[in-house]
Amino acid sequence: MELREICIPIKDEVSTMESVLSEHLQSRIPFVQGVVDYVIQNGGKRLRPILTILCAKLTGYQGQASQGLGAAIEFMHTATLLHDDVIDNAGLRRGRTTTNSKWGNHVSVLVGDFFYCKAMDILVAQGDLKILKVITDAITTTTEGEILEITKSNDPGTTENDYLQIITSKTAVLISAACQTGAILSRVSEEYEHSLRRFGLNLGIAFQLMDDVLDYTSTEEEFGKINGTDLKEGKLTLPLILTLKKCSESEAQIIKNTLLADEIAAESFRQVLEIINQYEGIRDTLLLAKSYIQRAKDNLSLFKPSLEKETLCALADYVVCRKN
Repeated sequence: MELREICIPIKDEVSTMESVLSEHLQSRIPFVQGVVDYVIQNGGKRLRPILTILCAKLTGYQGQASQGLGAAIEFMHTATLLHDDVIDNAGLRRGRTTTNSKWGNHVSVLVGDFFYCKAMDILVAQGDLKILKVITDAITTTTEGEILEITKSNDPGTTENDYLQIITSKTAVLISAACQTGAILSRVSEEYEHSLRRFGLNLGIAFQLMDDVLDYTSTEEEFGKINGTDLKEGKLTLPLILTLKKCSESEAQIIKNTLLADEIAAESFRQVLEIINQYEGIRDTLLLAKSYIQRAKDNLSLFKPSLEKETLCALADYVVCRKN
């Protein structure tokens, strides 16, 4: 099932959230407005605001603040992507030319900062210090995760635990915050709030593990970026880390040479992919992602049956079945 179908129960709230996105992304500088429009029209799954809205409804919240909060978290996420693309020198994002490729690194970094500022506008106006603390802590952790990933670039000694720490910080923590802050709006007990925080954390880890798999298995048309991007950027994602634990020294040398190369030829990528498949690195990464999805669903066991709970479970299943 596609994400749009899964989210039919909250389609009105998602539509309102999209309007909030547009309303808050106004600049007096025409050039800035043009770049911002390009970025936001590039779309995206809107996974984080969807989770905020669903978790707020699951815990009984009836107001409209979840749409604004969701928009703020989406702005935070967009800012991290703009900065990521500069760090990675990425050329494609969601099948379109990245902002840094189109306008340069300076513009991309500053527009990312613009998105951060717009997110803070919403959060300050909302005035909930607990929510503000959860989100700013998440962004701090995300930044630390980015730096940790840089320090591990091209490092064949990167362990599975190292990598799980990186993806938990870089990806899962903000998804976790999206779920937790939805619950905070409802003023539920800490037990329920932290169950949703853990749901988001496990879902976020699984989401990034699936990105690792799709980077090796999806076409450019499906995934929206060039196949094997992580390898080309010297990133050891889990399929590669698991393979290096099992493969021979000569096979490990092929992988290391490919990681260190300035340019990766199609034949080199094919060789590495063959080694990964031989030692079932992709299969084992997928199995781990599915185990985190089960943990995420288990985190919802406190909640009584409802349409929102059913939708969150369907969304969790979508994470490990998606093609992009």
